[in-house]
Formats: sequence, C-alpha cells, structure tokens
Amino acid sequence: MTNKPKDKGQREARVLCWVSCGAASAVAAKLAIEKYGIDRVIPVYCDVMFDEHPDNRRFFSDIENWLGKDITVLRSKEFTRITEVFAKSNWMSGIKGAKCTVEMKKVPRHEFERPDDIHVFGFTADEFRRIDRFKENNPELICDWILRDQFVTKVHCLEAIREAHIVLPKMYGLGFNNNNCIGCVKATSPEYWRKVKHFFPHIFRVRAEQSREIGARLVRVDGVRMFLDEMPPGEHLAIVTEDLFCGPDCMPTEAKS
Repeated sequence: MTNKPKDKGQREARVLCWVSCGAASAVAAKLAIEKYGIDRVIPVYCDVMFDEHPDNRRFFSDIENWLGKDITVLRSKEFTRITEVFAKSNWMSGIKGAKCTVEMKKVPRHEFERPDDIHVFGFTADEFRRIDRFKENNPELICDWILRDQFVTKVHCLEAIREAHIVLPKMYGLGFNNNNCIGCVKATSPEYWRKVKHFFPHIFRVRAEQSREIGARLVRVDGVRMFLDEMPPGEHLAIVTEDLFCGPDCMPTEAKS
C-alpha cells in the first residue's frame, strides 16, 4: 500500500477495519489503531450475530473495550438470518462463494465504503495465497495488509488475545478452527459437520432439512458428495482443520450442489 500526498484541505481517508468475532481481525484492528490513530480508524462488523455462537456477544464487547472504540455494525437491509438468504435464493454455496456472505457482508460493505477508504482485513502472515486471490478479485480496493506486513500469524493472534486477558470465543474451545456462523455452509469435512451435529443438533437438523430442499450436498465423505443426513456416524472429537474464512468479501469455493 502506498499513501499519496494529500492536497491542502483534502480529507484524510478513512481506515476501515473489518472485524468479525475472530482473533485475527481483532488484532488487525488493534494494530491499525496503533498505526493510524484511534480517530481515523473505524472498526466495522457485518452483523450475522443471530447465527453465531451466543458467546460472540461477550467477545464483541471485550474487543470493543480492548480497542477503546465502538465497533460500527452494518446490517443487511433485507435479511436477518442466513436461512432467509438460502430460502429466497434457493442456493447455499458454490464456485463464487457462499450466498449468505454475499448478501449479509459483501452487499453492506459496498453500501458503506468509499472509493478512497483504506481497508484492513484479518488476513495473517501465513495466508499469502488468500491475500493474492483477494487482490485479484478486488483490484479497486486500497488495502493495508497489516498482519502480513508485520509477520503476524494466526497463532500470534490467538496469543495476543490471551495476553490481553480476553477469553477466546467458545467455538475455538469446542475444536472449531473458525468462529463463523454455526453450521457454515462452506464446510465440507465430516469432522466439522459431526461437531455441529454433536454440539448443536438443532442447527444441524435445520441445515440438513434446508439443504435437502435446495439440493445442496454439503459434506464430502471419502471424496463423495452427500447430503448431511446421509453422513455416516463418527467421532466429534477431532480438531477441525478446514479453513472456513468468512469476511466482508467471500472467497471462491467449490460448488456444493
């Protein structure tokens, strides 16, 4: 990222830090405040709290206190739950990403952003490929890859949250690798869906029923796509290694129907 000299009287570009209820985006926002100053930085959250773990509300408040600034909340003008997105579109996830992310994060971002904004996302130093893909898909955005440039990895982010005496979100403690909506439709691994079924049986049932109605085979077992209710039983104790990034712009992912 390069900063062009400002003309006299020109306003200073906003620094938008796109925070979720994950560790990496919170640390990115903290570093941005240290770099640009608290008045210039705007932490922003695209609201999917209804579909996330209830503990995220506590984590959200803790992060606001840590940053020393309120987080601006953006909401979809049309949807409040991801199931509403799936029902209206008759689609869950495919090669262009997840429909819920597009409607509840990407659309609100486009409505809020300005052309001269500087964007800070929670991409870590171990996500070079993801950063490259993002830059290819969003060439119009001015981005500061603050975690990458300061060599901050995902492990470092988790450590920073602990050092701030903030309890990590419950989903990490249950063995999930990301703190997305529960029953994330980007997930394909049986390890992930068995955990959802064990810890959140109601949500698993909702995803299974709706994916049947839509025709989306969300899980892959031994290379074969199948519906959630066809998934063979297994242990829920395995750590989920599948990376289910979900930000204000959705990454391309494999078709799931």
